[in-house]
Amino acid sequence: MRKLGAALGVEAMSLYHHFPSKGHVLDAVAERLLLEIELPQQGDWRARLAESARRYRGLALAHPRAFVLLTTRRAATERTLAFYERLLGISAEVGFDDVTIAHTFRLMGYYAGGAGLAEVASRGTGEDATPSPMERGPDAKRFPLLAAAAPHLRAGNLDAVFESGLALIMGALETLPRRRKD
Repeated sequence: MRKLGAALGVEAMSLYHHFPSKGHVLDAVAERLLLEIELPQQGDWRARLAESARRYRGLALAHPRAFVLLTTRRAATERTLAFYERLLGISAEVGFDDVTIAHTFRLMGYYAGGAGLAEVASRGTGEDATPSPMERGPDAKRFPLLAAAAPHLRAGNLDAVFESGLALIMGALETLPRRRKD
């Protein structure tokens, strides 16, 4: 809170007039990140769900240092909960049951969140970042499988890797049963 106060040019204690704790500040930052995502309104559920995952991952590229908050903070604000409600609505429109809606929500969150964290790590944007072995190529004699995969795992190929995994997930979701419509 002292660092934040200094960055804002105010006393740290004055921040407590707006936020009861550091946790509340972090929740507000996480909320602010999520609210940058405009959930797609057009297209079928597959396209909307896939685009939502892309936009979530995109937050990692836009805010690499803050993105980790989305994977470590729980939905703690009304606006965050409202965002998740709209996101769950995409799966509900398909006719999935409540368990499948919940599992789809988690699956997409795990995938897009993990991909976002991998983006941040692979791009090494921090001041203490070390060069990625994938970028320079691991020793092919010691790590032959890793060396063969390395060109496909480089930061420049992460979009293709993400899209490949997203296509697999979307294909699997296609096979899930839906509620009968009477």
